[in-house]
Amino acid sequence: MRRMSIPLLLLLSISSFAAAPELYLKSASAPFYPRLALQARVGGTVSLHFIVNERGETSDVEAALGDKLGDKLLRDAAVENLQSWKFWPPECACRVRRDAAFVYVLSSDSGSSDTPNVTVKWFLKAPIVRVQIESAPILMQAQP
Repeated sequence: MRRMSIPLLLLLSISSFAAAPELYLKSASAPFYPRLALQARVGGTVSLHFIVNERGETSDVEAALGDKLGDKLLRDAAVENLQSWKFWPPECACRVRRDAAFVYVLSSDSGSSDTPNVTVKWFLKAPIVRVQIESAPILMQAQP
């Protein structure tokens, strides 16, 4: 009887150290480039750390970027977008830590004063989910 308990104990301990389950992005709202950041011509990368909970929802979102006003605009937009993400499979009875990077790029195309032309690229296969949001800066028109 004692011989059977050792392999069983070994199996249980290995399963407790098993790799995190593979999660797939099920839904997400469209990322956006904050209008004020476009007007101020602010770009950059926001690194995010978050938890996917038992229901496939994001929680405990932490962002890292500088302390300038433009950095705060990008950080707030990235956090807001990430909080809308839902992952599958949601029923894993676990909490999984993940990382994401939102890359805000100002393109060299000439902007418009009405609506910016925004391109979003998703890179989901890497260990870090990367979302690139590219837009031309908004041109400010002089007031008459």
